[in-house]
Amino acid sequence: MNGHPSFQRFAALAAIISFPLALGGIVLSGMAIDFKFMDAVTNPTLWLAVGADGANLLRWGMILDMLSYYLPLLPVALFLWRWLRSRNPDWVLFYTSCGLGYILIGAIGAAILAAVHPPLINAYTQASVEQRPVLETVFSAIGNMVYGGIWNILEVLLAGIWFLGIGLLLRGERRLFSIFSIILGISALLGSLGVILSVEALNLFGGTIYGLLAPVWALWIGIDLLRKPVQIAAA
Repeated sequence: MNGHPSFQRFAALAAIISFPLALGGIVLSGMAIDFKFMDAVTNPTLWLAVGADGANLLRWGMILDMLSYYLPLLPVALFLWRWLRSRNPDWVLFYTSCGLGYILIGAIGAAILAAVHPPLINAYTQASVEQRPVLETVFSAIGNMVYGGIWNILEVLLAGIWFLGIGLLLRGERRLFSIFSIILGISALLGSLGVILSVEALNLFGGTIYGLLAPVWALWIGIDLLRKPVQIAAA
């Protein structure tokens, strides 16, 4: 029988809703810097010049990031663990632990940026020329902590293991989705490896693919679970 179908529907709907929220977060963050993402990557302090309106856009962009790339995938990860655990309990537990780590660590990073960066931007707008270098140093340090450490090394590494593992486990059942998940996992691992090895091109390549495909992965699995609900025997 299909055990607890309401949670399966909840996980599916959360995954589907995360897709437009992810797009909204990208748009709001892009609006703050006139969509000059590459310039912001090479010179993160450009964010400091966006003003009060840009700071507010950035804040909501990070909140939507938390509510799209991360927290909606929590019920998805728990459902996948329940669905797949009978096949290989140890590996499923390992992959799920990585997935939960990715979700919680990523959400913490987004929450930090939403809380800390906008006030720094507002302070920078009103600061004197002498004060601005200090704010630039603080802003860059926090950005490096989140982007360079929490997100682009640890979070993306855990995400890569989770997506890759889920893809491997679903090869015989949902083949196209499993291939997509494996590609997503490999791209995340490449992005993390690029940061660890200080290879900017590798980080940019893997991180960009991961950033674009992760919302699609969530949308895909959400729709798939609604169209073809998984039958799980009640414990």
